[in-house]
Amino acid sequence: MILVCSATHKTKSMFFFLVQTEQGDVFKVTLETNEEFVTEIRMKYFDTVPVASAMCVLKTGFLFVASEFGNHYLYQIANLGDDDDEPEFSSAMPLEEGDTFFFAPRQLRNLVLVDEMDSLSPIMACQVADLAAEDTP
Repeated sequence: MILVCSATHKTKSMFFFLVQTEQGDVFKVTLETNEEFVTEIRMKYFDTVPVASAMCVLKTGFLFVASEFGNHYLYQIANLGDDDDEPEFSSAMPLEEGDTFFFAPRQLRNLVLVDEMDSLSPIMACQVADLAAEDTP
């Protein structure tokens, strides 16, 4: 799994990371701490969105996804994914050699699409013409 993008959300009582793979799958990563040390890392499938070059979690509960090759999207975070039946991987789980962790991509469950912004990239060619014959493009 290769992570290509991430966003952090922090409040007074909690914080989490949303990380995205090269396939577009978004995972919620939380850290369990004991005073100053991290004791456990938890990772849970969140949703799947287009592959992003940048993601930003806004304090108002929205997620902006600047897509790598297509339109950009604004999602409302409807659910934090804490109370669903998705499997959760933990660094504290004992795994035997060769054991793997699986998840099943699905339709959006935790995010609600609010807006879509047309992408102007990639610009493959450009021509400048002197249509008014002013000798300046």
